[in-house]
Amino acid sequence: MRQRFAAFAALSAGAFGLLMAGSPAAAQAAAAGSTLTVTWSQNPQTIDPRKIYDGEDWNIGRALYVGLYSDSATFHLQPKVAQGMPKVTDHGLVYTIQLRPGARWSNGQPLTAQDFVYALRTELASSFQSPDTYLWYMIKGASAYEAGKSSYLGVRALGPHTLQYTLSQPYSAFPYVLSVPAAFPVYPAGVKSIASHPVSDGPYVLQSWKTGVSMQLVKNPHYFLPHAYPQSLVFDFNVSPSVGILRVQSGQADLVGDGIPSANYLQLAGNPQTAQNITRGFSPALVMLALNMRVKPFNSLAVREAVQMALDKPYLVRLINGRGQAANGVLPPSLPGFGPDIKPVYPYNPGRARQLLKDAGYPHGFTVQLGLASEQSGGQQIATVVQADLAKIGVKVLVKPLPAEATAIARVPMMTYSWYMDYPDPSDFVNGFATSPAVVGDRTRRSCTILF
Repeated sequence: MRQRFAAFAALSAGAFGLLMAGSPAAAQAAAAGSTLTVTWSQNPQTIDPRKIYDGEDWNIGRALYVGLYSDSATFHLQPKVAQGMPKVTDHGLVYTIQLRPGARWSNGQPLTAQDFVYALRTELASSFQSPDTYLWYMIKGASAYEAGKSSYLGVRALGPHTLQYTLSQPYSAFPYVLSVPAAFPVYPAGVKSIASHPVSDGPYVLQSWKTGVSMQLVKNPHYFLPHAYPQSLVFDFNVSPSVGILRVQSGQADLVGDGIPSANYLQLAGNPQTAQNITRGFSPALVMLALNMRVKPFNSLAVREAVQMALDKPYLVRLINGRGQAANGVLPPSLPGFGPDIKPVYPYNPGRARQLLKDAGYPHGFTVQLGLASEQSGGQQIATVVQADLAKIGVKVLVKPLPAEATAIARVPMMTYSWYMDYPDPSDFVNGFATSPAVVGDRTRRSCTILF
């Protein structure tokens, strides 16, 4: 199950989460009760919280559902369905949580502890094939349950409003795990229609969904928490960020969900009229190139080192207007353990890269396929730079579009990949890389990762 990673070099995380907001007046009008329109370049893969993985899904899921906790912009947990913070016993292994008695589903039915139990048990069932099972490795019995070897799973309802999780080992970040969409409850009696007509417990309910075109959410009349949000949310899909910006400027949209492309950023940020409408946000993330260590030529350490040293990562940072930085490890800025002064292990050195290829038996380079994941943020830009940089050392890169990262079968020797923070703890990155099959799309394969 564990993946092995070697030769970390780097470009990394940064403030990619820049949105183009409409005018302050438009934002105030939306907050006062009208409609907030957001453009996205991709389509949502699912609105079932047990399978939510991609960016669009994550945002839509948080509008439709609410879990035990939510983390704020300052990374502080806030109780939602839970009445308060967990009671932790048995040396950090048992978490007991009281639920709000007034919590309800959008059909008016009470939300119970058993709904959380049902959601997690079905999510971890091997036949369900959720991309989020890596999040639950600390739950007692999770591995055996997911493999179909045991019916035991460390979660149970002690009553309608009491939920208890049992861990296999102490994990101080566990309450943060309970804040992600994969930890949200589902309504057992409504699972057959959850993909298109979900019963939800969040601030909004799904009113309409035109696949590949748009989705509209409206306020949930049975939502049990204070709700000072727009009356309606509209998501327009398959809209490129550049077109989204034009829509915002013409008043047809309020937010560009994908952020501002590098090609548009300097012009918008340098114009006083548009600069005031840029909402800046920091998204802890790592953008990377994954090399499959079990296939030629990347089964050679020298080849992997050559690729590392051939990529001009500082140039990539400049291409994104400095909204990021070269990564020299698996942790992005803002997280404990991040080392701002770590020197590059493999600095940019095309001459040395060519010599390494020669030493590995590839004096004239080779041809290799690069899988471009469909939802990879800035993937095409990365692929273009990778093609140009590797061509300088004799490596010809052929780009092949891939399905979603979480479901792609990584038969290609290398692929683009990004890891955005699930919850604000270093273990999300360290353990995520060590346990997630999504990095290479295949549980049986290993990879080396170059962090951009």
